Amino acid sequence: MENNIKLYLGDSKEVLKKLEANSIDTIITDPPYGLSFMGKKWDYDVPSVELWKEVLRVLKPGATALIFAGSRTQHRMAVNVEDAGFILKDCIMWLYGTGFPKATDISKQFDKGRRQIIGKIKCPGMAKTNVEQGAQGRSVYEFDKVSSNPVSEEAKLWNGWKSHGLKPAYEPILVAMKPNEGNYAQNALKYGVAGLNIDGGRVPTSELKTQKAKGRFPANIILDKEAAKLLDKQSGISKSTIAKNVTRQKRDTDGVFDDKNNGLQKGSTEIEGFNDKGGASRFFYCAKASKSERNIGCEDLEEKQTTDGCIRANQETARKYQANSAKRKNIHPTAKPLKLMEYLCILTKTPTGGIVLDPFMGSGTTGMAAKKTGRKFIGIELNEEYMKIAVARIKGIK
Repeated sequence: MENNIKLYLGDSKEVLKKLEANSIDTIITDPPYGLSFMGKKWDYDVPSVELWKEVLRVLKPGATALIFAGSRTQHRMAVNVEDAGFILKDCIMWLYGTGFPKATDISKQFDKGRRQIIGKIKCPGMAKTNVEQGAQGRSVYEFDKVSSNPVSEEAKLWNGWKSHGLKPAYEPILVAMKPNEGNYAQNALKYGVAGLNIDGGRVPTSELKTQKAKGRFPANIILDKEAAKLLDKQSGISKSTIAKNVTRQKRDTDGVFDDKNNGLQKGSTEIEGFNDKGGASRFFYCAKASKSERNIGCEDLEEKQTTDGCIRANQETARKYQANSAKRKNIHPTAKPLKLMEYLCILTKTPTGGIVLDPFMGSGTTGMAAKKTGRKFIGIELNEEYMKIAVARIKGIK
C-alpha cells in the first residue's frame, strides 16, 4: 500500500496491542452491531469493553472517536465505550430514506397454510432448497405467493398488525473522546489534536454572498439523498432572511473554537443570515452516494453471489431482497457511502491531518475517505476476503 496507509489482517484485539500508545488522532469505524446480521459470526455481539480499552490506549488524549452503532443495540455500544474510559460527547444521527421494514405479519400467522396460493416468487440468492438454475448460472429459489386477504376471523381482526418492525431510517454515530490532558488549548499544544474541525465541516450554501461564506455550522444530523428529498417534500421552500449591521457586545473569546462573534469587540458590526432559500435539507450535510463507488478498484476481483439475497425463506422477504441479490465484486453487506465517510474524516481532521484508525475496516470505505481527504490511515480487518476488497478499493480511489 501507499506510505500513508497501513492495513493489518487479523483480530483487532491482538493487532491493537502492537500499536504505540497515544499515537492515533482519530477513530472512525463501523463495528459489529450485535444483531447477528444475516447470520454473520462477526456480528454476534458489540465489541467488548476490553477492546475499547485498547482503542483508548492507542488514541492521543483529546482524540475523537466516531463509532457507528445499530438503532436497537446502540445502548450496549455506548455503555461499553464509556466503561472503557471514553467521554460520550454527542450522537450524530445519519438519516436515510432507502430502508424497508422487516416485520412478521400477525394476520398471516393466524392463516398459515390456509390462504390461497396465487402465484410464485423467484429469487436468486441463498436458501435451503435449490429449485432451478437461473441467469448466469445463479441458483434461483421459489416461494409461494399467497393472497393478502385474511381468511379466519382472528386474521381479519388482526389484519394490519405486524411485529415490532418499524421502517429503519437512521443509524446513530457515537461521538466520543479520550479525555484531554488539561484544557483544549493545552492538549492541542502537547498532542496536536483537540476538538472538531468545525469550520471545515460547515454546510455550504451556493447562494451565500455575505462575509459568512464558510457556511452553516455542522449539525448532529446527516442526511442521505433520499432522506433530503423526503424532508424537502414535507418542509416546502423557505427563505432565510438577512440582518445587516448587527451590533455585537464583547464576548469571552478564550475558547479554542469560539465562533460566536469571531472575536468582534463591543460596537463592531457584522452581517448575519444566509439570504438563501430551499428545503429544510439545506440546514444539514447531505451525503450523496455514487452507484459505482462500491466496486471502485475491484475490476480484477472475482464476481460472487452476494449472501444478502433470500436468506429468510418467506415470500415477503424474498420479494424485498430480490433487487439486492445480484452477483457483485464487493460482497461486503454493510458498506457505508464514501461521501459520508469523507465528511467524517474532514470533521475530525487535525491542522496537520492526523492518523485515522479503523479497527473494523470491512471493505475499506474509511480508508478510501482518509486517502481522499489527505489523511494517514491504519485499517484492521479480520476477514481475508474483505481485506482483499479493501486493498483493491483503497488502491483504486484517486
